[in-house]
Amino acid sequence: MLNKANKTLKYFIDVSKEMLSHDALETVNHYFEHDEFEMCFEGLVIELMSNKAYPSDFNFHDWKKLAIEYRLNEHSIFDEVFWENFCLWGEMYDL
Repeated sequence: MLNKANKTLKYFIDVSKEMLSHDALETVNHYFEHDEFEMCFEGLVIELMSNKAYPSDFNFHDWKKLAIEYRLNEHSIFDEVFWENFCLWGEMYDL
């Protein structure tokens, strides 16, 4: 059974899937299905950042809250400067 954070992540995947390549979506879903939620979220965000894309109902506050829940503000798996890039990506949405 999924907790609230992981349900939110599933929602974020669902609203973002049209902006991801087939391979990227498969990778994100793989991490989700194997309970690697931090890797899933970080990978999802990295893909969106690389495409300069945002879901239609994007609310950076909600995404940042989930990133903190997964402690990506303290450590990341794929990108050592993930937090800085993530914050810039979120700030760019409002410009």
